[in-house]
Formats: sequence, C-alpha cells, structure tokens
Amino acid sequence: MIGGTGVGKSTWINAFANYCSYRTLDEAAAHGGTFPISSTFATSHPQTGNLISISSECNGLTPISQIAEVGQSVTQVPNEYVFQYQNTDICIIDTPGLLDTTDVGTNSHDRDKEHVNNILRLLSTYNEIHAICILLKANETRLSDAFQYIITEILRHVDKNASNNIIFIFTYSASTNFRPHNTQVILQKFLTENKLPIPLPPNKETVYCFESNPLQYLVERRNKIHPRQNDKEDATKNWERSKQSTANMIRYVCSLNPLPLDGINAIYDAECTIGILSTLVLETLQCVAKNECKIENKKKEAEKMKATLGISRRPTRFQAMWVDKQKIVRKELGFINVVCEAPKCVSIFEGEIVYTQICCRGCQSRFMYFCKVMNFWGNCKRCGCGKSKHTWARTESKIVTEREHLLQEEKDREQEASRKVEPDAKDIMRNINEAITECEDRVQMYRFETKQMLKTCAKLNTYVTQNALIASFGVDEIKRNLENKIATYENAKMDKELTDLNRIRCQYEQYLAEVKSIQYTSSDVHELIQGLYNLPMNGTDLKDAMLVEERARRTVADVGPKEKSKSCDGSCRVL
Repeated sequence: MIGGTGVGKSTWINAFANYCSYRTLDEAAAHGGTFPISSTFATSHPQTGNLISISSECNGLTPISQIAEVGQSVTQVPNEYVFQYQNTDICIIDTPGLLDTTDVGTNSHDRDKEHVNNILRLLSTYNEIHAICILLKANETRLSDAFQYIITEILRHVDKNASNNIIFIFTYSASTNFRPHNTQVILQKFLTENKLPIPLPPNKETVYCFESNPLQYLVERRNKIHPRQNDKEDATKNWERSKQSTANMIRYVCSLNPLPLDGINAIYDAECTIGILSTLVLETLQCVAKNECKIENKKKEAEKMKATLGISRRPTRFQAMWVDKQKIVRKELGFINVVCEAPKCVSIFEGEIVYTQICCRGCQSRFMYFCKVMNFWGNCKRCGCGKSKHTWARTESKIVTEREHLLQEEKDREQEASRKVEPDAKDIMRNINEAITECEDRVQMYRFETKQMLKTCAKLNTYVTQNALIASFGVDEIKRNLENKIATYENAKMDKELTDLNRIRCQYEQYLAEVKSIQYTSSDVHELIQGLYNLPMNGTDLKDAMLVEERARRTVADVGPKEKSKSCDGSCRVL
C-alpha cells in the first residue's frame, strides 16, 4: 500500500479488516469493530458541539486544541497485516506515507527516502507479490507537484514488469459519489506523459473507490457517541459500496499472475551498492591516486639509481626498493553512530577528510529520523546541520600507511645489508630492473581497478535507469558525493586532491556516456557486484562494507507488525 501522508492507508486497512470480518455495518458496530491500527477522527462533542478527537482505543473525548500534532504521519515503519477474506488469505503491507509531514518546507525529502528504503528492504524478504496499490484522494482536481511526486517516488524503484500488477485505490470517494472521473483524467494524463503502460478503466479494472466514514461511524459508536439518522444512513450506504469495491478488487487481484520480485530487488541491490560505493569507492580511489603517484616516484628513483650504477660501475650498498602504500581500514563498531558530513563539521588531517562530528554515539533508534538528536524539523540538535548532512556509521574507517617491499628479493637484500654483507653489482642491477617492472605493473593494476570501480557504478546506474518504470533524473550518489568532497577540498584550497577528484569525475561521466546504450539484466547486477569483490587489490574492502548493508536488510525484516490477524506462511496473496 503506497500513498501520500494523509491519504488514508491505515484507515483503509482498518476498513478492510471490518469488511473481511462482518457482513453489515450494524454487525460490525454490535461487535465494536476491528482495528488492527489505532485510528483517530475529529468529530463534534455530542453536548457542546465543539470539535473533539476520538480514537479507536477509546481514550476519551479530547479537545482538538490539546492534540499535539494534527495531521502527523501515522505509519512510520512498514508493517504486515494478514486477513482472511472468504477462502483467501491476504497479506497487506502498510507503508509510511510519502511527502512526510517532517519533510514539509524542505527540498531533500530525506524522510521519504528513508521510508522508501525501508519498504524495499522489507519487500526483499518476499519472492513475489500480487499487487502494488497506490492510494490517491478521489477529489484531486489537478496534476499537482505533490500528486506527481507521490506516484513517481515509488515507481522509480519498481521494474517495468510491475505495470500489470499496479492498481489504484481512490479514498474519500463519497465526495465524488464514487465516480472520481476528474482524478482518473489527471492520472491518465500523468501515465501518458511518462509513457507508463499501466491500464485504467475501461481497459482493465485497476481503479477502486472507498470511503472512510463507515469507520468513523464505528469509532463514534465505540466512544458512546450516538449518531444522527442521516449519519447512519450515509455510513451504511458507503459501507455497502466500499465493501462491494473490496470484493471486486480482491477478485481482480486473484486473477493476476504474481509479480516476481527479482527485478525490484535487483534495482534495490544496484541502488544500495551505488549508495555504499559512492563513499567507499571515492575513498579508495583517492588512496589509489596517491599510491599511483608514489609508485611513479619510486620508479623514477629506481631509474636514477640504475643510471648512477651504470656510470660508476662500482657496487654500492643496496638501497631497498619499498613504497608507502595507503589503504582504507574498516572496523565494525558493533553499534551505530550518527555522523555529520557537512563541510563545517569535518576536518582535514594530512590531506584527508576526517569526520570528527559524532552527533549521537551508539544510537539506539531503529531509523535515523527517530534519533534523539534530530528535532521535528529534521535538524540536528547537536551541530545544527540538516538531517541530509548526517549518515549512520556502522563502521569506523581510517586511512593507514603501510611500508611494502616491491620484491621479495629486495627484502632479503635489505636484511643482508643490515648484516653488512657487500652487495653484488649485477644482483643490484637485476633487482632494480625487476623493481621498475613491478612499479609499472602496479600502476597498471591501480588504473585498471580505478576503471573497473567507476565503470561498474556507471553500469549499475544505467541498469536502474533502463529498468525502472520511471527513470530518476536526479544526480546519482557517486556524483553527489563527488560534489561534496570537491566542495570540501575547495574550501581547504587543496589543489592536488581537487585535481584527483576532478579526474575521477571526468572518468565517471565518460563511462556513463559509454554504457548508456547497453542493455543490462538483473543477473548482470549480481555479476557486476561480484566483479568488484574479485578485484585483487581492493575487492575485499568493498565486500566487507557491503556486508554491513546485508545485515541491515535482515534487521529490517525482523520489524514486527503492531498486530496481525494471523501469521503468514508465504501462501497468501500479498498486496
């Protein structure tokens, strides 16, 4: 169930539970109704006429003025609910509303991005689903930015094969007498403009209308508020029409071939890999650039030594050929830190960006937006920067320098030198030549791995663009992180690092242009990721970082629903 905040997903699920459990509105009212999710409604006080809030939990009649956050998003994490309708078991996945209230007034939609990631993580635990239900308000009258955003945000993470399994649920349909023609017109306009092959009536039964006031009627009865005659008549009429719509929808969904989630999971895998590699690859490539420079310098040193030895023809004490190699060392923390990456909160130490601002050490929140250091507007109470500048750090990384001999023979020679053993000129010359060759080989390997890492990220981005129902036109994570790093080094006026980063950016843009016309499949995504892991110099570090995301995915799969009618054994219809 996908929709904007306030469209009525949780209310719809509660109504669905009652349609599955009771034949009539009177029968539901007599039993107090069924409410898997706590529902709150605004109504008039039976004596004073003042606006009050009532809930399905029967917490009393609360004045609206005492409600802390009216209109706040209800669902914050994906939850599963399993119901039985006649002989069909139906698993409904409720999701947080997009255009979250905490994103209002921002351009980043950080909470929405987090919600979508959590939805996709949960979906990755399923092999197939039968329907993706997009909820819209039936009284929409124009193709607003919000309307387009809500549909686009989920469809850009869904593969093209999903078009036959998408249905639309129009809520608040009583306002249009269950005939939301205007909304269907603007929906058709959106689908046509984006070339989306999702059929609408009369071609296919993909639109279903519902009204929520029967559920409000049940909550009022629970709270001992006696309805007026007109209220009951309206609620009864809308109950019958909504229940019939439910029956039609279930019949249609049961007729669909289930949608394998290989495509959606491949898009998610590609986006996760890009997200993680966007930081990891750039750090590694910066080390590679420095190592390549040191190897080149060491090669020049060897050639100079060779020239000197050739002129003098005198054996001199052997100078061991070694090089200082930089690498990223990561250590899993065993807990999560919230780290700020904003330019004002980072430091430059020996030419490297150091993330020293830990705003929450050992964060216990399941999702970052729930962290105690984040205020309601998405800013950090500790450093004042926006949430989009923060990241969860499950590992601690630092750049270390190791001294490495280019050849084993050189190591042996150095040991001989320490014992004051006179070197042989021919042996020295042979080792110098071998060291020069090794330098050349290592430089080539560094350049090869640089190309493979950047090209793989370009291919993964291309796969997502090619296979998502709606292509994302935003800046990808590699480019975003590149721009952040470039801005940081520009502030520090570090020309060498800026040159390396600009070279990486040019290479990446070149590879994006080269691969954009090649078609990739979901199996290619797996092979591309495995290819990164097999890189001889940097593959192990990349794989270790990706394992953190796998653990995060399994953790989200363990998020328990607030309430389930029964357990799902995998055989039920999944919406």
